[in-house]
This record gives sequence, C-alpha cells and structure tokens, in this order.
Amino acid sequence: MAGLAGAGLDLSRLCQTPVFTSQSRQESHRLLARELVEHDLSWRAGTVDTAFFRAQVGRCQLFVLRYGAEVEVRPRPFTDFVLMQMPLRGRASIECDGLALELEAGQVAVLSPNRQARLVWHRGCEQLLLKVPRALLRLMQERLVDEGGLAADFSLPPAYRLDTGQARGWLRLVDDLLEQLGASAGEPAHGHWLRHLEESLPLFLLTHPPKVEGLALAGSPAQRQALRQLHKIEGLMRSRLGEALSLTELAATAGMSVRSLNTLCQRCYGQTPMERLRNLRLEAVRERLRDGRELSITEVALEHGFAHLGRFARYYRERFGELPHQTIAQ
Repeated sequence: MAGLAGAGLDLSRLCQTPVFTSQSRQESHRLLARELVEHDLSWRAGTVDTAFFRAQVGRCQLFVLRYGAEVEVRPRPFTDFVLMQMPLRGRASIECDGLALELEAGQVAVLSPNRQARLVWHRGCEQLLLKVPRALLRLMQERLVDEGGLAADFSLPPAYRLDTGQARGWLRLVDDLLEQLGASAGEPAHGHWLRHLEESLPLFLLTHPPKVEGLALAGSPAQRQALRQLHKIEGLMRSRLGEALSLTELAATAGMSVRSLNTLCQRCYGQTPMERLRNLRLEAVRERLRDGRELSITEVALEHGFAHLGRFARYYRERFGELPHQTIAQ
C-alpha cells in the first residue's frame, strides 16, 4: 500500500489487512456504499485498483481508500458525522455549496453534515478519511457554550481546508489515535485516555475555525457579523438563481459597500461575489440535469440565468469536467 508514510503518519496498523480490494467498478461501488455512505460514483480515466482499510478507535472511524482510476463521487448528504479527509498521495477536489477546494498530499479538508458535495479523486489519489460523530461534536459544543468559550449560534462552514498550522495539530491528534490501535484495551486507564483522545477531535474543530487571509470565520463579534453578512448574501443568491442580480443589490442586502463585499467574498470563498453566484447556478443546473433525462438543456440554462449558451457550456465544462449533455447521459 503506497502512501503509508504520508504526512509522517504511521499507518501500518491501520493498513495491515484490507477490508477489501477490487478491480471491478460495480463491486467497488457496492462495497464502498455499504462501508461509508450511499453515493453516486462515476469512473473516469485509469485502471480500477480499489483498496479499502478501516479501523475503529473509540467512537471515531479511520479509513484509508484508493480507487486507482480517477473518479467523481457524489455522496448522499450524511447526517451523523463530520468527515475529514487528507490525500496521502495524489490530488483531490471538493465542491460544496458553490465552494471549490483543491487538496494536495498532506492538506486536510472538513466536510460538514447535511451538505450536497461533489468530490473528485484524481488518478492515483489515496486518502486518509476520518469520521467524527456529530453527537460527539454536539456534546463538546454544548460544553464550550456553557463555559462561554463559543457563541451559541456557531456552526461549521459547509466545507473548508485547514491551514498549515492547523493541519499539523490535526495530524498530531490522528497520530495519537493511531497509537491506540496497538494499545491494550484491558488496561485500567485505557478507557479514560481514549475518551480524552476522541473528545479532542471535535474540540479541535470547534476551537480551530477556518482562516482565509487572516479572517477567522468564528469568534469575535466582528467575525460573527461577517458570517451573518455572508448568510444574507447567500440567501439572496439562492432565492434569485434564475434572475438578474447585481453587485449593488448584494452589497445592499449585506449592508456594506461593493468594495467591502468583494473583499469579504475573496477572503472567505476565494471567489468574487459574481463567481460564487455563477457556481451556485451551475450546481443547481447540474442537479436538475441529473434528475431528469427529458429536460431541455437550453431551457434549464435559461431558467438559471445563463442567457449566453456558448458561455454557459464553457463554464459548465470548466466546473464539472464534462458538457451538459454528458451529465444527462449518465
């Protein structure tokens, strides 16, 4: 199994014996849907060489997975865990709620529950996955709120990438978890130490909010105000996906200038406001096309604000790696 020394982790105990290996597309999809979460799976270039490893540490689950070939994964929105993932080798892409993230080996992404996401594992990608139970996250969140260390309305963003310092801290926690795979569960202190370790993961998520260009998305009143402004902007965008919407209207909704709006969106999304709106529209178009084979691509594009069809097709291919008619054909 390549990538065992990825990011300095010792994955030898986790990867001693695979749950399964397969060179079959159908078998890989069926077994992974049973082990992880129900999902749509589209195979792209490359040879199928699936290998899946799993370990339970307390209430948390660790996995190592490769497909061999490049794949697109669209998981059903999961409700009972937060998913963290890190390429051990290769690259992966994530799109969630109009946000786009690129992951290189050693970079860590967080996916929140109840979100529509699209994941691309590029050819040869191999990843470490960690499920943190949502119940455990809620328990730690209640403690922090009671102690005054966290705002009552705090929520994790749909998807984000840990910065370099945060990723190092996360890797230390994962390393501690991996050491428990060889520990004796019969030792009297083992249970107490294990509870401490598993509670450290949700505490890490709650106390290490995402940062982009110096802006933390939780914490101070000013930062929470920025989040509220973003929620207002997103609400207007989602309610007007098929209508004309100007920067001036978006800025007025958020109660800020156009310049401040651009700065906020660039810091938090890495996109301009209009790029984010376009990506939300493209996601909505794709969902419609995947749901109905008798739909007119032209009509769906026009319904979602794309008046120039040639430009729409180019945006669509850049975003999803295929043309609209190929989506319908799947």
